[in-house]
Amino acid sequence: MVKLAEFQHSPPIGPSTTRTGETGRECFCPHGGLIAKSSLEFREQVRDLLRVRLRIAAILLFVLLVANMLRCLLTQGELFSYPVTQLAPHLLVTIIEGAFVVTLCGRHRQSLLALRIIEVVMFVAPAVLLVHMQAHVVHTSQLRAVGEELIEEVQGLRLLAFSVPWLLLLMVYGLIIPNTWRRATTIVTLFALGPICTAAWASVGESTMFSQLYQSGVLSYNLLQMGAAGVIAVWGAHWFGTMRREAFDLKHVGVYTLIRRLGAGGMGDVFLAEHRLLKRPCAVKVIRQDRAGDESTILRFQNEVQATARLTHPNTVEIYDYGVTDNGMFFYVMEFLPGMSVQDLVERTGPLPAGRVIHLLRQVCDALAEAHRSGLIHRDIKPGNLFAAERGGIHDFAKLLDFGLVKSTGPTDENIQNTREGVVVGSPLYAARETSLGDGPVDGRVDIYSLGATAYYLLTGRPVFPGTQALEIVFAHARETPAPPSRFADVPADLEAVVLRCLAKSPDDRYADVTELEQALAHCRDAHAWDPRMAADWWREYTHAPPPVESPTVDQFAVTTVATPAMAVG
Repeated sequence: MVKLAEFQHSPPIGPSTTRTGETGRECFCPHGGLIAKSSLEFREQVRDLLRVRLRIAAILLFVLLVANMLRCLLTQGELFSYPVTQLAPHLLVTIIEGAFVVTLCGRHRQSLLALRIIEVVMFVAPAVLLVHMQAHVVHTSQLRAVGEELIEEVQGLRLLAFSVPWLLLLMVYGLIIPNTWRRATTIVTLFALGPICTAAWASVGESTMFSQLYQSGVLSYNLLQMGAAGVIAVWGAHWFGTMRREAFDLKHVGVYTLIRRLGAGGMGDVFLAEHRLLKRPCAVKVIRQDRAGDESTILRFQNEVQATARLTHPNTVEIYDYGVTDNGMFFYVMEFLPGMSVQDLVERTGPLPAGRVIHLLRQVCDALAEAHRSGLIHRDIKPGNLFAAERGGIHDFAKLLDFGLVKSTGPTDENIQNTREGVVVGSPLYAARETSLGDGPVDGRVDIYSLGATAYYLLTGRPVFPGTQALEIVFAHARETPAPPSRFADVPADLEAVVLRCLAKSPDDRYADVTELEQALAHCRDAHAWDPRMAADWWREYTHAPPPVESPTVDQFAVTTVATPAMAVG
């Protein structure tokens, strides 16, 4: 069930009409709607990520170069001698890496091309330095060694010693720098072959030396080391790149950026999102991946959008957009509602006063009146689907949500049908016997019954028939007489009579339509005991109060026990 209670102060939002489509441009699809894909934005994210990763790599390389220079200058011994002729190139490369650190830590944002040039220079410079240093020490070992055995020993030690900086350079590039696997393979392969090719080039003129190194296993061991490291680096570059692309796709639906998940239900997930151009918040409902191949789920998803989009009453949640992403993910976009569902309201603050209940229910009656006139029966009225929102500075502005189980009674709306034979439709805690058992006409009076059960919960803090089993609750609604709500809370007699009439077993004993119900609520003694000013004061006080302790929802059967579960948001 979706709860939007944590977002009481989001600004109002407006409609948009964009959808997802082909790379780098916008076009129209056969089913209508503007299609746009975010390859340019992904490119921008890659640029920002590359800049951060290059900054990290530059710092690592600079620190390693400085540390190695100090080691070479302070360590004595033949194998680690550091002639002055090697100090100049080492110092030059260190200065280059330091310059990159300063550049990448600055506020200036480089272009992607400039960053790629920095990347090449950043890694080629130390690679050239390693080649220069390794060739020098191999050559000096040849001059100083006496006898083939000593030459082989010194040369092999030099080759293995230089494997470490080559491995560091290879791993830093492969695992830190964002790349495609092809590009990473090319660069990593060159780095992996670096020490062997350098040893071979430096051994020109000493044929016995290279063959002895080969026969001793030094070359094969070095090749195995560099090959394993290269495979890990390429795989890491590919894996991180794939995860980055998938993460980007998961955060974007059309031109909407998903910020956080607000909740989940049986059919889809609802996310707080933002239109990337308008920069306004909205709620995006996305069909769940495990239900994406279910034809009935997709049909219900479409019906929900089409039914809700037909309604224009301000107390009905507004649909902005609908579409299918390039990977076949269905979604629709609706207004984001600051506030909370009335179920959350009761769970967090306890039963509501009669005047506030009447104030909210009358608005819902107005929204249902338009739906019923349009031939649409909601069939899933419950506290989780009624929202106390703030719109245009008006608090306790009721919103009717979730038309996922809507049933059409009009002759031209045969596609908007979500009934399945032999299943419970809606939440058993609030469903009329006509919808739960299928033993009566399904018309607007089933919504009146559910609205009465919802009012009962708002006034008492408990459902009409509590229970632990869905069937137990269904049969209680069909056969048992509800206890008067005044037994559990201070409920005025006139409002209690309205609620109990809504809960009549026979549809003929209920109100004829929601307009008649709204008039009955308007004539209750407490009909004007709550107004927008009082609502604003209450929300202001609630906002500054300590966070409430969460309690288990009594509407536990809303999702787990019905075959076609509903979401609490549109």
